[in-house]
Amino acid sequence: MTAVAWVAGRPLDVAAVDARLAAMRQGPYAARLPDPATAEGRNLRRWLVQVLTVEAVVAHEAHALGLTAASGDAPRQVTLAEALRSGGVTAAVVAAHPLARSLRAVVAPPVPATEADTAAYYDRNRDLFPLDFAQVRDALAARLGAEDAERRFARWLEERCAALVRLSPGYEHPGDPRHPDAVHRH
Repeated sequence: MTAVAWVAGRPLDVAAVDARLAAMRQGPYAARLPDPATAEGRNLRRWLVQVLTVEAVVAHEAHALGLTAASGDAPRQVTLAEALRSGGVTAAVVAAHPLARSLRAVVAPPVPATEADTAAYYDRNRDLFPLDFAQVRDALAARLGAEDAERRFARWLEERCAALVRLSPGYEHPGDPRHPDAVHRH
């Protein structure tokens, strides 16, 4: 067994990365994936390691808290707004895994924004709200609170990953400047 990473002391085998990559190469977006022999192809493997380690941390933390996925909670699409708020990997894992959503609900439950924060947001974004503040206050406070919960969960998960994940050489984050394929473009 070749470990690409250790999560809470448990090895994550390269076979798991290979299996996920093989599934992707058989999926509807296969033609869009980079050739495995290129830097982009190697970075795709590194991204998959990031996803798999986050999934393993979610499973580890949920188990520690005695959580299970809510029945009937199916995977869903990730939105751009979610990805921007919490980071692409975290947003993708939360969208794909009901267990991650159960964990988020416990670790970072949504709390409606305060009246002052809600009013300030409303005032800064008047072009988005044709209705009076009193008519949108409750829904807006709930939305702002849910978005804040996403950010709080992402920070918590990032801290847990830093504490629990150890990557093998060659499987560093794709943006890590220590590996030869590191490129960072916007």
